[in-house]
Parts: sequence; C-alpha cells; structure tokens
Amino acid sequence: MKTRLTETKAEGYKAKSAGYEVRDEVVRGLVLRVGKKGLKVWEVIVPKGGKRYRQRLGMFPAVTVKEARLLAEDAKMNARMFNSGSSVRTVADLFAAYKEARKDNMRTWADIQSVWDVWAADQIGKVRVSDVSVHHGLDLRRHVAKESSAIRAGAVVRYLRPMFAWAAEEQIIDANPWANLKIGEKAESRDRVLSPDEWQTLWKVTGNIGYPFGPFIRALMLSAQRKSNVAQMRWDEIAGDVWVIPRDKFKATRRESAVAHVVPLPGALAELISLQPRRGPYVFTTTGDKPITPGSKLKAKLDRLTSIEDWRLHDIRRTGATFMTTGRDGRKATRFIVARVLGHSDNSVTASYDRTAYRDEKRAALELLAETTIAISAANRAKGEI
Repeated sequence: MKTRLTETKAEGYKAKSAGYEVRDEVVRGLVLRVGKKGLKVWEVIVPKGGKRYRQRLGMFPAVTVKEARLLAEDAKMNARMFNSGSSVRTVADLFAAYKEARKDNMRTWADIQSVWDVWAADQIGKVRVSDVSVHHGLDLRRHVAKESSAIRAGAVVRYLRPMFAWAAEEQIIDANPWANLKIGEKAESRDRVLSPDEWQTLWKVTGNIGYPFGPFIRALMLSAQRKSNVAQMRWDEIAGDVWVIPRDKFKATRRESAVAHVVPLPGALAELISLQPRRGPYVFTTTGDKPITPGSKLKAKLDRLTSIEDWRLHDIRRTGATFMTTGRDGRKATRFIVARVLGHSDNSVTASYDRTAYRDEKRAALELLAETTIAISAANRAKGEI
C-alpha cells in the first residue's frame, strides 16, 4: 500500500491477522510497518554496497510523520555518501559507476560507451553530479544535432538518460534531472537499397576523398558491418585476413550471450586496410587517440559529390547484404550466411548446439560482395561512364 501519510492516517491503521506496511508517497523509501499486535515502526529502505537494507527509525507515535521523513532523508543521505565514497563527484565518475554496475547486463553497452566517448565525455563529463540539470541535456542535444543530426542527438539522449534514472534509483542523486528530457527526432524504419549505379558512384567518389573518410566509406561497402564498428576499428583487432570485433563492442539480444564477431576480410578490404597510415590504435582517425565520428558533415559532402537522393550511411550495410544475396554469375550467398556476416543473432534451438563459425562461408559471401563492387566499376568503365 502506498499513500501520502499524515498523522491521522498513521493513527488509523489497525492491527490485522498478519503484519503489513504502508509506503509514504512524499519520501521515497519511507515505510510504516504495522505489526500483528498493532505496534507501528518507521523504517527506510536504503542501498548500501549494491544491496538494499531496511533501517529502523523509531516507533509511531513517538516519532511523528514529519520527524520520520526527516530521519529517512538523513539516512538516505548517509547511504549516498557510503555508496559514492566521495568518488562520484562528476558525471564522468557517475558514468564509471554506471558502467561497473550495468555493463555486463546490457546488450547495447557498446553503443552507450560510444555515445559517451564521442559526444558526452567532453561536454558534460566534468560537470558536478549535484549540478546536473535538464539544461545540460538540452545543450548536449543541441550540440550533437549541430555537429551530426537531430536523429543522432535523440539517440544520445536515449542512451544516456537511463544512467541518471539508475543513479536516482540507487540514491546516488536525489532525482533524475533528465526525467523530462525529450528524445526529439527518432529514426524511421527504412528499406532503402542503393542501386548498382548509385553504389558505383559512391565507390568512385570515395576514391577521391582522402584518409580517413574515403577509405572508411569503402571499408563500410566491402564489409557490410555496422558504421560504429568500422569507425572504431583498431589495428589490434586485425589478425592477418581476419577482423575480430570484440564482444564488448558487439550487440546481442542478451548481453550474456554476446560473443566476439569474426569478419573474414576479402582481399580488396584486407589490401585497403593495409594501405592506411598507422597514426595510433585506430585504423581510421584524425587525432591519433580517438576514432573518427562520421556524421552530418561527411554525409553532406557525399550528397554533394554523388547527387544520390534519400539515403543514409546505414543504407550501405543493407545494400551490401542485398548484393550478397542476389549475387552474380549464378553465385549468391544464402540469407542464413549473410545474417552471420552481419552478425545478426540466431536465437533458434538449433543455434544453441551449433557453434560453427561459418568462417569459410562468410569469407565467400564477402568476396562475392567485393567482386560485385569491382564488376560494377568495370562495367561502367567499359561504358565510358567513369
């Protein structure tokens, strides 16, 4: 039972055959327990060390409703100090605590980490947790919209807002400052596939765009992997002609079922990667210590150079999958193998027993994608279009 407790209400609760409790709507966690003999005890629920405990505050009516609320707030404040150990002072500290508590249980953690690293760390990382307000969220959303897109800005809010809800739930902060922060624009479901001519135009244009963005787009086209994974590709993830995307970067329906994703590199992609300069841990970088952030500026440049209409960078992944399933010269990859190339999860009963990596089949599918891209290019050269 939950209600706005008053002295009259507290006095009116009678003993029953079994004890029961009433929760206060004013102070979260404050409980009035009514025993079988009618004794009434104030308790407050506080988190400590990752667990929840009940702390006794006194008996009613010796401790009034007003006094119980003050004692409950003091107890929760002490619990917050215990939980943070004075270490959670800034939003960066809060993100570190959130990561430690939630990373292993969230299938989207790779996206959350990417959003933090690319967009939030520099913008709000140094803000004191006690000072965070909805205006910090609005400023961050506007910044991302300006630098990338409104849809990306909405995604940043969507990924980071639960962190503040978690902090409020754990009583690290008093309330969620972003509870009323709107996401804004959301991405619509799409089925856009680039035509062979559009694919070739994009391939041709990116050959004239220097490092890192031209080679990055070509790597997207030849691998059909997620934009974030390609942008954050590291040199230590490449082993010969195989690219291993680590488990913590990869999505899975259930976080505990996530595994590293093996991407056999077709010859054209392996050569492309080998030709890139080594300026730090990332294959595609402008600073040396951080991966690139492909956003609206790159997309606008590609729009201007290609004149392709109504498309997004994610359409490259869908188009690559389509080229693999349609094939060429009578050869094509099955939808099952293409799903393995894309890293889509297989939740069937058979999948739990089938641990085959399908590396050879995935390599054949990606070689087919590379051959298709090169064949389209060759056909256009023969027609004198490039």
